[in-house]
Amino acid sequence: MSVAERILEHKPSDATAAECVAFVGDNQTHSVVDSVLREYFAEPLLKDGGPNQAIEFLSSTVPPTVLIVDVSEATSPQTAMMSLRAAIPEATKIIGIGTVNDISVYREIVDSGATDYLVKPVTEKALASALNRTEESHEPTVPDVTPEEKARIAVIGSRGGVGSSTLAVNLAWILSEERKHKTALVDLDLEFGTIALSLDLEPTRGLREALENPARVDGLFISSATAKLTEKLSVMATEENLTSEIKYNPNAVDALFEALGRTNDAIVIDVPRSAYAVRRRIFETATEVMLVTELNLCGLRDSLRILSGIKEVAPDTRVRVIANRSAGPKQAKQLKDFQRALDHKVDLLLPDEPKVFNAAANTGKPLAQSHAKAKVSKIIRKLAGEITLPEPKQPKAQKGAKKKRGFGGFFRRS
Repeated sequence: MSVAERILEHKPSDATAAECVAFVGDNQTHSVVDSVLREYFAEPLLKDGGPNQAIEFLSSTVPPTVLIVDVSEATSPQTAMMSLRAAIPEATKIIGIGTVNDISVYREIVDSGATDYLVKPVTEKALASALNRTEESHEPTVPDVTPEEKARIAVIGSRGGVGSSTLAVNLAWILSEERKHKTALVDLDLEFGTIALSLDLEPTRGLREALENPARVDGLFISSATAKLTEKLSVMATEENLTSEIKYNPNAVDALFEALGRTNDAIVIDVPRSAYAVRRRIFETATEVMLVTELNLCGLRDSLRILSGIKEVAPDTRVRVIANRSAGPKQAKQLKDFQRALDHKVDLLLPDEPKVFNAAANTGKPLAQSHAKAKVSKIIRKLAGEITLPEPKQPKAQKGAKKKRGFGGFFRRS
């Protein structure tokens, strides 16, 4: 009888199954895995080795609920994962760990039967997030409405530092956590974006490839390139190195919106001022654009230029002009003079509250969460309330369904 047959023939009465068993091959990964497993499992097993050792070990015991395997030393991580999957019942969720950071490898490993694949060096947050995904349902989700009906909100700043990223983060938070709509927050400034940093998130991988190779964008790709901040809010944000040019493909915007729209009611995009072709396509496909500026001469000049570009490519798209830090030291022009020169109404004024913004920045949380009663939070909340979204459908209760223990506690901040 083969090893695989011995594993599959094991009877539940023969032994007590461990909740989680992990096989890792280096000290750094061992330390991270040990820390996370001790936090969330009563009696996890952590052993040295890789896929071969895992298969041999499991030939004499009941397969666990979750199996973590380091496939770094395997000649072919994909083949190693296929062998593991063939030898272990489908009920066991497998998380692979390796050194190859390539979306095609990720896809092949997941297609081979793994629930997730993490690239070294593995962090505690990344592992906890992967464990959380093992508990999510794998049943296909039927969208309540088509992707074309979802809200696609493009947020762009007239200049750097005017607060467009802060607005995008808080809009997404309010839409997801207060209005209860599934929301995707996307930072398209791949080199200097601040959304992951401001939310204390590990930068995700794959967003650059999505924007360069739209043919690769599908549900599996989105899953691998997205960090789940809450049950209803997911984030795509990366930090690319500065040694090579990013070759954006404008067609990637449509593919990205279509894929995200299948599982989200709203998509909030933090739009960089560079990459004209992508910026143009975002304006063309957005349901509305929010232009954030300051009431000064530089803000006026660049707001005029951006508004002109939007009107040229998307004349029917709603554009809201939002003035940040109004009545503060950076307001060099009066509102009425600014509006007359801009030939556009300033739709919203955000007050200058530096203490509130600085305090929120140090928490790694959205302003609307950490300072919900601040004046600026109330104004952004009112803005979010004006965004048209599909009515959420209440999930049907399942008879006899039990609430599963999650790993969300790992992300709670003190």
